[in-house]
Amino acid sequence: MELPKLPFYKKHSQIFKAIIAGGILGLIYAAMYYAGLDFGYLRLLLGTVIGIFIGFIIITLEKSLSYLNDYSFIAAILLKAVIYSISILIFLLLFAVAFNKIAAHISYEQALSTYVNDRLFKDFLFSLGASIFLILFLEISSLLSPGFFYNYFTGRYHRPVQEERIFMFVDVQSSTTMAEQLGDVLYSKLLQDLFNDFTDSILASRAEIYQYAGDEIILTWKASKGINENRCLYCFYLLKQSIRNKQDYYLKTYKTIPKFKAGMHIGNAVTNWVGKVKKEIVYHGDLLNTTSRIQCKCNEFNHDFVISENMKNALIKDSSIKYEEQGEIVLRGKAKTIKLFTVDFDI
Repeated sequence: MELPKLPFYKKHSQIFKAIIAGGILGLIYAAMYYAGLDFGYLRLLLGTVIGIFIGFIIITLEKSLSYLNDYSFIAAILLKAVIYSISILIFLLLFAVAFNKIAAHISYEQALSTYVNDRLFKDFLFSLGASIFLILFLEISSLLSPGFFYNYFTGRYHRPVQEERIFMFVDVQSSTTMAEQLGDVLYSKLLQDLFNDFTDSILASRAEIYQYAGDEIILTWKASKGINENRCLYCFYLLKQSIRNKQDYYLKTYKTIPKFKAGMHIGNAVTNWVGKVKKEIVYHGDLLNTTSRIQCKCNEFNHDFVISENMKNALIKDSSIKYEEQGEIVLRGKAKTIKLFTVDFDI
């Protein structure tokens, strides 16, 4: 079976978001500026196209000027807004001059003079406002899970909903020792790099990030999505592969290659919105507690990946995946025993 691959739309989701938001801004600006004029609908189309190009300009600059994120949030926004608005204004000026030259059959000097007198100030305000809006939009969208707005506005989890889910608890091994050796600041930087390097693997396996809890990351899938192509299982393999690809960097920067362990389980969980001051989707139920305890068995089994029997039975049969039964185990705090398996990949 093939490994899960990162979908094109997820890999470039920030680009699509910026282009869509830019197109909407361009459409709104054109609708306000050209309201009541003849052939306004053509101007609306032109405004949308310009807005799309503006979104592309901003996302390109956002990637090129990522070092500005080292400044405070307000300073970064102001610096980006100035740079982006000037870049947008230059684009609008060149576009408008060329368009007026062709459409009105006038010289470049006349086209430039007309633009400066009639539209320069308005377009500067638009470019500044568009820059600030898109910067905030991209920042906020990166803080929220992909389905946050959809779930919130559709009211999907405004009442508790029980659904079958898969959970994987991924924990850094020997975290206390590493923290002592590296110090708190450098160890925190290591975790930042580690979780950033996990991103493509998580997106490829269609996992949702439920929580970052210290040196642990909790992933979840709706059962049908995680079982499809054994995505939830191969997620662990992809996570390890992402670290293997960066092991030279970790050795050079931190003098160590981080290792991690994971436990995975499937069952019913109740999904619900909680909080007024800070709204958040949370999951309740025995599923999470059991998954956490399964992960704790990794050290006892001297293995980095342990799953439950229910999880194994739900997965698609695959000759490249090797399971080894560890017998009936009594998990801490549980009355009933549960059969656990370690997992290896023959890829």
